[in-house]
Amino acid sequence: MPIEFERSVDEARFKSPFEEFETVAETIEHRTDPLTGRSVRIVPQAAPTPDPDDRPDLDDAIGDGEECFFCPHNVEDVTPEYPAFVGVDRGARGEATSFPNLFPYSKHSNVVALTEDHFRPMDELGADRLADGLGCALEYVQAVADHDDSAFASINMNFLPPSGSSIVHPHMQAIADDHGTDRQARIARREREYEAEHGARYYDDLLERERGGDRYVGDTGDVEWIAPFAPLGKWHVTGVADTTGLLDPDDGAVDGFATGIANVLDYYADLGLNTFNVGLRFARRNPASQVAVDVLARSVFEDRYINDMFYFQTVHDQRSIDVAPETYASEVAAHFE
Repeated sequence: MPIEFERSVDEARFKSPFEEFETVAETIEHRTDPLTGRSVRIVPQAAPTPDPDDRPDLDDAIGDGEECFFCPHNVEDVTPEYPAFVGVDRGARGEATSFPNLFPYSKHSNVVALTEDHFRPMDELGADRLADGLGCALEYVQAVADHDDSAFASINMNFLPPSGSSIVHPHMQAIADDHGTDRQARIARREREYEAEHGARYYDDLLERERGGDRYVGDTGDVEWIAPFAPLGKWHVTGVADTTGLLDPDDGAVDGFATGIANVLDYYADLGLNTFNVGLRFARRNPASQVAVDVLARSVFEDRYINDMFYFQTVHDQRSIDVAPETYASEVAAHFE
């Protein structure tokens, strides 16, 4: 099979004050993503390890929701309404409510307030709420596709401030346009090139290679899950569906994605984590691009949290993580049983 997993290891040597100034060697592993060529460094013990038994009190940071834009008592008064082509002023599905983003990052950009409650911890969101949120976002994305034929779309989630969220009320954001994000467009291009060269879709080959291996997590119906060889960030898990284009809001893969995301969030909670990012991507005009989601943990939110984005990412566009995917994949898999 044409997929290659490239890695190399360097050593940093110094006299450690923790070993009576004897010389020690710490390893830095370099890996390359087989599809995009993006590199990542695995640097063990580079970040503080969360304590699952010492969870921070978030009450003050969360507040009571009285002035929250996304809470039911405010949402109709302070959020925008859709343009006519969407067909509704605001979307609704289960507890989820959708509306245009006041601060759009794309030609078409919306928000889905995921819960009626002002806040729920990530392991209490549940597959049903996540499926309703994804379905609500997909209804908007489908309306955009019918109106504007946008080439790319994604459904995304920031949860608590370390993830980049400015509002603690659980919510998703959908974006759609002809540009795609930088990574999304790069992946779509490489998927086309891979299929042209090898006569097969990249993720079909990757999943065949990973099944039964130490990075394979499991499946949730129509979606299969792995811990990527070259992760984007902490405890990165990817889910891939055997479908291309847009998902119908009632497609079985929506439940598969929602269940898998909920399983990963349960795993994060077991580790003592409380914040994350999600990105579900679609390349509508590219039959080589399968629908896929990335779930990444972020630094624990507490009074003095450490952001896991630093000069490596912001200046050098270099990813670094401290736990190898082979280490955590089996732990995530236990939450898929």
